[in-house]
Amino acid sequence: MRRFFTFNGTINGSTFILRSLFTIVLSIPFLVIIIAMFTSIVIGYMDIDLASADGMSMAEQNEIGEEAGLKIAEEVMEIGPMAWFSQNISGFWVIAVILSLIPVMWFGLATYYKRVSALFYSNRVKAFIAFFIAELTLDVVGLTSGNNTIYWICALISLGIFAYLLFSNSPIGEHDG
Repeated sequence: MRRFFTFNGTINGSTFILRSLFTIVLSIPFLVIIIAMFTSIVIGYMDIDLASADGMSMAEQNEIGEEAGLKIAEEVMEIGPMAWFSQNISGFWVIAVILSLIPVMWFGLATYYKRVSALFYSNRVKAFIAFFIAELTLDVVGLTSGNNTIYWICALISLGIFAYLLFSNSPIGEHDG
């Protein structure tokens, strides 16, 4: 198990795609924690006991949900999203989110490092740092530009880099990662 999370060895393209897909599976606890966190915030705004919700009709449940949504939206508009989140998210949720992200990020970075090592073995550290900076820049520019065209250009360049890593032949015959 330890070899899957270490930054040594190399992998071929088929192992790279399988490890990339496993990274998605590994992120399921993060998604569950995020959904639970937002659910607990909304339930906190509903001001009802969940035990009494059993006897409610669907119309009453929808009305309570709409009222909670409107209350949250009004507060977010009044004090701003960052202030609202800092007031309503406890330290437990922050720690849980961070702890659920650490294995995902570590495994993903190890996967990319192993594949970059297979393609650029003599300059693997420099190539990995260049890849990491390029991907980070593409993500930041694409997500913060506010322009749909720039977002899609950045996404296509990022997809091209992924395809290059996936389909390129490595000079290494036997992979050990």
